[in-house]
Amino acid sequence: MESQVVSVVVKAGADPDSVRKMVAAEAPGSVVQAVSTAAATNGYYVEMIAAQTLRAAGTPNLLARKPEVDLLLRLAGTTQISRAIERIGAKKGKPFLLVIAGPARRLARISWAEIGGREMVKRDLSPDELERMEVAALLNVAKG
Repeated sequence: MESQVVSVVVKAGADPDSVRKMVAAEAPGSVVQAVSTAAATNGYYVEMIAAQTLRAAGTPNLLARKPEVDLLLRLAGTTQISRAIERIGAKKGKPFLLVIAGPARRLARISWAEIGGREMVKRDLSPDELERMEVAALLNVAKG
């Protein structure tokens, strides 16, 4: 089964938790997480971080019991859930980033415009993004 990662910027006014739950119901078996738009500005970076989570799923390298929390931690660059929420938690009433990693055929059925979103632009990784990817990949060592 081919996986796909989609990062969608959702406009202010939508409730992050409601949108996350709705998308998770539309794409069962997917990892769905809502975070602040401050978490990333590059869809390719988000795709690479999500790939780390997908590879870690089902192994001792997952940072948390749930892949959704692992994704949050890797995007925030920390092993502390409270710190991750403080840094990049999605806030009701503000634009947010919805990250969905799952079967491509299920994600293709979702209309991002209907939820008030647009896919994030993908571009080459910046030196800062490369460094953040490395930090995210090494978090399981820090978790120890």
